[in-house]
Amino acid sequence: MADASPEQVLKPADNVEKRVLEVIARAMDRPVAEVKPTSSLEGDLGAQSLDYLDIAFSLEREFRIQFPRADFLERASNHFGEENLVKDGVITDLGLRLLAEGMPELDRAGLRPGLRVTEVRPMFTVATFVRVTRQLLEHKANVDRTCKSCGTQMEESPSLPEFVCPNCKASLPLPPGDEVLFQDLLRVEQAARAGGGN
Repeated sequence: MADASPEQVLKPADNVEKRVLEVIARAMDRPVAEVKPTSSLEGDLGAQSLDYLDIAFSLEREFRIQFPRADFLERASNHFGEENLVKDGVITDLGLRLLAEGMPELDRAGLRPGLRVTEVRPMFTVATFVRVTRQLLEHKANVDRTCKSCGTQMEESPSLPEFVCPNCKASLPLPPGDEVLFQDLLRVEQAARAGGGN
């Protein structure tokens, strides 16, 4: 079978969303009709910690991508320092601006002063997984597939998140999702700071 072009790897947005909804429905043992982008993962679908992992692993298999292991606030804390984003369990103004910019699917009314870290995950919706999947697919579509060893165009592996050279069999694993989304975090930082100082 011929290798998919970058345009084919990055499916139309509505197809990505449809597939993510189907994966989440299977993982949560729900009819697809009950799973909408606006569905709260915990409030509407009853997701618990292990369900988040199951959904992430299922999406990795479906799209051959590597999902991040840390959530948005964990990545941001590693970069900015937790003390700049959270004080006494409450998210700072900078943290709120980063969440608003980096997770636009969250209900803006909920991103209010006094928001506690423990209140953020219950705000996650199905659209959170849709957004992350699209970001990872966009990165995947833009990977330079020229084999560094022989110059041949590499093909997508049928089972792993990597590209393989059909000529010399060299492989190019996709970077971890945390690394991919860290680059997006830098863009989010600039936008958040522009929107409200420090």
